[in-house]
Amino acid sequence: MYISSWLKSNGHECEIFIKLGSDESLAKDVIRYSPQVTAFPCLTGSHNWCLSLAKILKEKNPKLITLFGGPHPTFYPGIINEPEVDAICRGEGEYAMLDLADSIDRKENFSIIANLCVKGVDGVTRNEVRPLISDLDKMPFPDRQLYYRKYPFLNISRKAFLTSRGCPYKCSFCFNHILQKTYQGKGAHFRRRTVKNVTEEINEVRRKYGLRTVYFQDDTFILDKDYVMAFLEVYKKEVNLPFICLIRADSTDERLTAAIKEARCVKVYFGVESGDEELRNNLLQKNVTDEMIIRTAGWLKKYQIGFRTYNMIGLPGETLEQALKTVDLNARIKTDYPWCSIYQPYPETELGTYALKQGILESSQDKISPSFFKNSILRSPWKKELLNLQKLFFYAVKFPRLKNIIRKAITFSPNFLFDLLFLCGNAYAYAGSERLRLNEFFLFGFYNLKNFFTRVKND
Repeated sequence: MYISSWLKSNGHECEIFIKLGSDESLAKDVIRYSPQVTAFPCLTGSHNWCLSLAKILKEKNPKLITLFGGPHPTFYPGIINEPEVDAICRGEGEYAMLDLADSIDRKENFSIIANLCVKGVDGVTRNEVRPLISDLDKMPFPDRQLYYRKYPFLNISRKAFLTSRGCPYKCSFCFNHILQKTYQGKGAHFRRRTVKNVTEEINEVRRKYGLRTVYFQDDTFILDKDYVMAFLEVYKKEVNLPFICLIRADSTDERLTAAIKEARCVKVYFGVESGDEELRNNLLQKNVTDEMIIRTAGWLKKYQIGFRTYNMIGLPGETLEQALKTVDLNARIKTDYPWCSIYQPYPETELGTYALKQGILESSQDKISPSFFKNSILRSPWKKELLNLQKLFFYAVKFPRLKNIIRKAITFSPNFLFDLLFLCGNAYAYAGSERLRLNEFFLFGFYNLKNFFTRVKND
């Protein structure tokens, strides 16, 4: 949406295409629009589908430029060598895409544009990334109409906003430590918009599209407490809508919890990741203690703010007993909305590289699933039990008395019933933590449900 608004504000046209049917019908829609460039937001796991669709598009129009951007090309630029890919964009895409569009209009060579790697007759030209965008207020507000005009079911009452870009932490399972190295010496990694700029966007969105709940999607909304306190004072006066935000247990205190409550915070999300403190801090480099997690949960309960916890099961070297400690810690803090994924060793991340060097990958990292809820490519003597525990995680946390029954159930072979139970528990946690209305939940969730069953069938 940021790239679209930036391109449109500079005289270019763009359109969004979402897969609702077959790849072939999607490709026909794209070709009918007759674009000069087709850009794919590419995540590790979904990159194989992107390559498949790009191949179809190139067969229909060999002159079409296919450009891959997003996390996978940024951290795994080798995807430029795939025959379906003409160019990749690494890092922030606004200025690179504008330079590309301008160059195409002027019929100029675009192989030297910063952030882009471009395939030519003489090979691939790999360009450095440009400095990070320092003044985020200069960027136009995201182009939400891009989605809502074609796909009105996406215009739900809970809408996401970013007050910042970047994350200063270096968790081993995450990409941020790579991004920091990529942009070393090219500007401050963590940047923040002014309070006025953010509140103006929120109120504009409320006027244009309707808004019931604000979701601050920053990696850590509370990172700068002075900013947050100043922001909350303005927010209460000029917006005064219920909001959701992400926090960290090591950055929260009671004063801050009371302040976000007073400003109408209704839900927060934070990472537990693992209930085993040694795994959490030595392997994952989270640097958050059990005491911090328990204390933060206590403040949230005191001020009646519901919370969703993020967790992972199937970490490199994790035992079944360590995974069960994750269940126990979530049950102890009475997590309102337990959320648990299966760890994926994404390429080039520190933990993904560790798993590769340990020789515990069953297949190439190129085979990582598009979903982090379905399977694992890590070897483990407890793999069956860990996969099943992830499916039943919600019930194990919310109903601790079922612990012995669940311990026995996870010894069974993975099956469709566990998938169905996972979907039901996850649907409850998702709808509650996201504050979706019932009609929005069914409309917005149907597409994801269809995709999940398609993956189950394909697996």
